[in-house]
Amino acid sequence: MKLLDSFKGLAMVHIRDGASCLLWDDLWLNRVPSQRFPELFSFAKKIHISVLSTVSADGSASIFHLPISNQAFQQLITLAEDLNSVQDTDEKDIWSYIWGSPFFSSAKSYKHLTGHRVVHDAFRWLWNSFCQNKHKVFFWLLLKDRLSTRELLRRKNMELPDYTCVCCAKQSGIIYPSLHFLPFCSSLLGSA
Repeated sequence: MKLLDSFKGLAMVHIRDGASCLLWDDLWLNRVPSQRFPELFSFAKKIHISVLSTVSADGSASIFHLPISNQAFQQLITLAEDLNSVQDTDEKDIWSYIWGSPFFSSAKSYKHLTGHRVVHDAFRWLWNSFCQNKHKVFFWLLLKDRLSTRELLRRKNMELPDYTCVCCAKQSGIIYPSLHFLPFCSSLLGSA
């Protein structure tokens, strides 16, 4: 449910008769009115009202709790201008996706919902390497600091009898705790 606004942001409507478009929640005229006019939205009686019902309503008293604030009144004027710019026809509303096509694409919607993420080159190198998958997963856990080292267990408040390294007897709290496990222990590398 917390991604509902993001999913609703994928489709936009070109209003014709306004019967299938919700006034506050749908993307029309390149904006969602509940986000564009938050003060006015707070005075709305029905939050799930269609554009057609709004246009055919008997005055603003049937749509909003009156009296409204000055800021809400300014937003009401802008919303009224938007509603007046919509052409009144008997045709059905035309829905399309924000990528310009009337056809749904799961790849395009996934790309829109996740956005662009900057990935460190070490992860690309790791997943493109030619080693066994169990090694890839192990080093991925190491890079993400999710390997159950003594330092990570200490940070998660796990009870251990001793938090020192079994090889070099150094106390946890070193600069790179995720790299201080058996293969990278300083006593094994010869620098102790």
